[in-house]
Amino acid sequence: MVSVRVQQVGAGSVELVPVGTPQNDGGYGYSGNVSVWGFLANFDLRAATKSNGNQSFGGSLMLSNETASVQEFIVDLTVSTVPTINTTLCGGSVAGLLDGGPDGGFFRSVGNGSVWSALINNGGSSTTVANLLTGSPFQVTASPDEQFAVIPRAAFGEPIPSQAGPALGQSRTIRMRFELSGGDTVTLVTTFVAQEIPGPGALALMGMIGARAARRRRA
Repeated sequence: MVSVRVQQVGAGSVELVPVGTPQNDGGYGYSGNVSVWGFLANFDLRAATKSNGNQSFGGSLMLSNETASVQEFIVDLTVSTVPTINTTLCGGSVAGLLDGGPDGGFFRSVGNGSVWSALINNGGSSTTVANLLTGSPFQVTASPDEQFAVIPRAAFGEPIPSQAGPALGQSRTIRMRFELSGGDTVTLVTTFVAQEIPGPGALALMGMIGARAARRRRA
């Protein structure tokens, strides 16, 4: 299951649970939009699990601040997972584009916080795996002359996934918290990948299977 929660701080929040559409490679696609209070959000997400246990989740989010003033937004993109007992390898990235319109605009972190965070949720608690786009504050500005500004790519656990992480819980979340100038639009492309590391017993079993296969090839 995938859920998308968008909060316009001070106004309210809305949560969508889109229905997945099967993809050719066995994954599922999720898309939708919501327009309430003073914002419009569109999302196009994808979740897939490979045969090696690599679980990827991410896609694109476009959010427009339709008010005339700066607004703070918190967006949670969450995918359900099967809990594991073993640790994981994790990795993720985010990049984007700010459309400031003819009068320019900005996209920035809230204070000294991070725009992007990767979370593994287990019951009522969450573990932060990584934070990206962090500054004092982190800010991207589009001038009136150029109108557009690139939000530079940031990543962790490259090659993705390669950073040690905790065991999987009930779900994983990509959280984006930011301020956006009035009348402007930001598009963010992001991913969060986790892969379970087999325990010693599973590794030993895979080694035995590999050895037997090698002997059969030599026979």
